[in-house]
Amino acid sequence: MRPYRKEEELFKYEIGGKTYIQRPLVLGQIRQLIGQLGGLKIYPGSGGVGIIFGLGEKLPSLLAVALTEEGKSPKEKNVEEMAKEIEFEIDPETAIKVVEDFFVCNPTSSILERIGKLRKLIKTKTGSKSSSSSSPEETSSKETPSSGDILPENASPSSDIASEA
Repeated sequence: MRPYRKEEELFKYEIGGKTYIQRPLVLGQIRQLIGQLGGLKIYPGSGGVGIIFGLGEKLPSLLAVALTEEGKSPKEKNVEEMAKEIEFEIDPETAIKVVEDFFVCNPTSSILERIGKLRKLIKTKTGSKSSSSSSPEETSSKETPSSGDILPENASPSSDIASEA
């Protein structure tokens, strides 16, 4: 049990006579999700129902990644078997609830913001010119910087992205 985990980040569901738990993802589950989400497009502002329609036939597998049978660890489950099992047991209301709860357990905007800050910190610490990357997004010192550019030398690593403009 991780010390920072709040009790309210744990959700329980009764599906097909079994109890499943949803809690914040671990790295292995993130890897599984990335594998499942290839080519998927979900548009900003989609609610639970919109997301469910967007997930389509991938929904049972994604639910199987997010959920874990009570008393087991995410490492112990077979995602393919679990997806087949819950596909014909879960009702639409519970599926929508699982998707909504997923974003409570895993605040993706906060995670993405932190990854963005980490990326900028790494660029600042390693220097943009020493990088072997020659991506077209980079700007020369004569060009106007964009929001994806390196932090100024005097910027604090913990400064807000919005305050850099």
